[in-house]
Amino acid sequence: MHTIYLARHAAALPGEEQDPGLSAAGQAQADALGRRLAAEPIRTVLHSPRARARQTARAVAVHLPGARLEATDLLDDRTAVPSPGRTDEYPAHRHAWLEQVPPAERDVDGRLMTSAWERLSAPGPAGGVLLVTHAFVVGWFVREVLGAPPAAWLRLMPVPNAGLTVVGSDRYGERTLELFNATDHLP
Repeated sequence: MHTIYLARHAAALPGEEQDPGLSAAGQAQADALGRRLAAEPIRTVLHSPRARARQTARAVAVHLPGARLEATDLLDDRTAVPSPGRTDEYPAHRHAWLEQVPPAERDVDGRLMTSAWERLSAPGPAGGVLLVTHAFVVGWFVREVLGAPPAAWLRLMPVPNAGLTVVGSDRYGERTLELFNATDHLP
């Protein structure tokens, strides 16, 4: 099975812009992430269509000669929210916050992210794939690897900008968490 490298996009420009690009600090973070991954056998870099993820992926790919770079909606910015019958799966103190999630970002019961993880983590050729996405998506994917309850992704926050998580597999083909939220490569 291939190794999956998960990275949150680097720091974005401040403000309320809906699709901000990277700040100067974010550009430095993305370059540092690329240097950290340069020795890894990454063949494909998939990224969210959002500007901050796209720019992070492009900066990293400079350090990965020959890697294919591609945007995918599977990695778009989403927030898992419980369906009305499943709110008891989340702590009561989170309910008001979850109700404020913008409709365009809502992923009811995390169905879209679970489906995305199943597709992206399916057995593939040897080597690795880098997924550049958003904090809550990284948290949900790690929750999937661990087989944890739905609300567990909230306890994996914060996922740092340009933080690196690595998912491998054991000798039985089961996904394993090898590294979580590493930031030692960042300036």
